Amino acid sequence: MNEITREEILAICKKWEKKLKVNVKRVQIRNMKRKWGSCSSKGVITLNKELLKLPPAYVEYVIVHELLHMIIPNHGRTFKTLLYAYLPNWDKLHQELENFEKNNNL
Repeated sequence: MNEITREEILAICKKWEKKLKVNVKRVQIRNMKRKWGSCSSKGVITLNKELLKLPPAYVEYVIVHELLHMIIPNHGRTFKTLLYAYLPNWDKLHQELENFEKNNNL
C-alpha cells in the first residue's frame, strides 16, 4: 500500500477548510505518541506520521475531526452532530483507528 503524500493531505485540508469555513495556518506531520492529530487555537493542524500509512478515508476523518475543533473545541453533542453531518461513517472510522492503535501499540 502506498503512503498518502503531503500534497494529498494538503488537498484534503483545503477541501474541508472551504466546506467548514475555517482557516488553517499550517499543517505539520510528525511522530505523536498518543494522538492521531491535534489542532491548536492558532490554526495549526498536526497529524501523526503513522496516519500516512493508512487509507485516505482515515486521514480525511482525522483532518475533519481536527478542523471541526476550530469551530467547537470539545467532543460534546454538537461536535458529534457535525461529524455525523459531514462524515456519516465517522464512528466506524474512529473505532477502526482505535483498534489499529491497540493492535500496533501506538
